[in-house]
Amino acid sequence: MEKKMVTSGIERILISVRDMEESLSFYRDRVGMRVAAEQTLNTERIEQFWDLTAGTQARAVYLKNDEQNTLLELIEFSPNSGKAITEGARVWDYGLYDIAFQVRDLDTTYNDLLKKGFTFVAPPVQYDPDWVPFEAKETILIGPNQMPIAHIEVVTTPKPELAREYGMLVDSAQMVENIDDAIVFYRDILGLELQGDYKLPRGLVDEVLKLPTDTDVRIAFFNKKESNGPLVEFLEYSVKGKSLAPVAKPPNVGLFSIAFETDSLSEMIENIKRNSVRIISGPLEMEIAPHGLIRSIIAEGPSGAMIEIFEK
Repeated sequence: MEKKMVTSGIERILISVRDMEESLSFYRDRVGMRVAAEQTLNTERIEQFWDLTAGTQARAVYLKNDEQNTLLELIEFSPNSGKAITEGARVWDYGLYDIAFQVRDLDTTYNDLLKKGFTFVAPPVQYDPDWVPFEAKETILIGPNQMPIAHIEVVTTPKPELAREYGMLVDSAQMVENIDDAIVFYRDILGLELQGDYKLPRGLVDEVLKLPTDTDVRIAFFNKKESNGPLVEFLEYSVKGKSLAPVAKPPNVGLFSIAFETDSLSEMIENIKRNSVRIISGPLEMEIAPHGLIRSIIAEGPSGAMIEIFEK
């Protein structure tokens, strides 16, 4: 019997926020994403699902662009810890790291954000990645909730035409101890397609990420076939880090989970158990405004990342 896998690429990217209006001023007003839905989450359900303190309240706002189905799920927990998941972390520590947007003119966007008081990992750096047929310019913004947000411009002529300052979500990156473990989880268990696996030339992204000199970097990308949603990106470094799993959860703020849909959660659970993957939470039913009633689990992904799998 064919085993059940996820039916699409990333459906939702879950970000815990300190202040909803601050986050909306960036993702809605600056990036240009539109509000697809919003709701107050069920207190009892979220306490069970994310192991929250009794009485924790949560407001969720779901954002999307016009080209992709993937939702940014911003959740303001009350109370939240005030602590960012990335606080004290190094870029090579293991866990969900960032989201990336394509931008029309990176230098202009970078300078404008600097004037508005934002900070960056490094100024824009131009490089020639082996895995795509163009040169790119990239910088990583320290966005709301101290969350890294990559900004990427394609600089090779002919450039893609963007109607606005920000384009599509390019990827959501994770730092992992071992990409081979990620391949087993995302390709063999979830059923995404491995779309590239490369060892980078030394120094190619050292400045972008502020890595120690001569760090060896391996990068891999996954998506569901024919999906135009953001890639799931993995980076493995020769310098070893620590797992952020103990802090990468609400009510700490920042990127804490990504979610995928399946058409049979029961069969996915059996598949996950057969592969000795730990189920952190669920199955649990809850109402999610863009989807209606869903049934979800949280599985422990590579390097401890929280991966939600749900069925409608």
